[in-house]
Amino acid sequence: MAQIIPLYKNWLVAIKESDSRSAFSAIYAQFWKDLFGHALKRLKDEQQAEDIVQELFVQFWEQRQKLDIDMNLPAYLYGMLKFKIIDFFNSNKVKPQLLAYWAEDMHHYVQHHPEELDAYLHLEELLEEELQKMPHNMKEAIVLKWDQLSIREIAEKLNLSEQTVKNNLTEGSKRLQRSLLQRGNGRYSVLLCLAVQSVALLTR
Repeated sequence: MAQIIPLYKNWLVAIKESDSRSAFSAIYAQFWKDLFGHALKRLKDEQQAEDIVQELFVQFWEQRQKLDIDMNLPAYLYGMLKFKIIDFFNSNKVKPQLLAYWAEDMHHYVQHHPEELDAYLHLEELLEEELQKMPHNMKEAIVLKWDQLSIREIAEKLNLSEQTVKNNLTEGSKRLQRSLLQRGNGRYSVLLCLAVQSVALLTR
């Protein structure tokens, strides 16, 4: 490790001060495989994992003039990857996987507590699993509510009465909250509270 750290610093100096593409290529070769493996474990999709890691290195190169040559390079790269994974789960996942209605508060919290990423993804998986178990109209009503449609708009789109939509949202919200509270096991106190509060807004 004593030899590796100076090597990292030499690469950073070369990139920052000389725009060295050979140093950049060395960093790329050193970290690509592990970063890709970490992203794949979280995203479960090779192409998406590859795209995110590629984007990470493009951003790293574009910001080379701002690099701290004394930084912990592995920690810096993995930190970048964590934030990109968070952004992916909040911005790029296709409905109904993207739980956008509750994502804003969760996203804000995890941005400031990247160590909570695993907990965040676990809670999201719980919600997704429960969502997939619901009757079609209940699931569709919730997804459309997350898309910020009104009760009337949802009723028209699903060809249901407004009261039926309200009933579906109320029952769906209860199911999601119950799943969070029972299967979350209280392990993620702050995130769990944010998720439960956001899901409760479905009925408003």
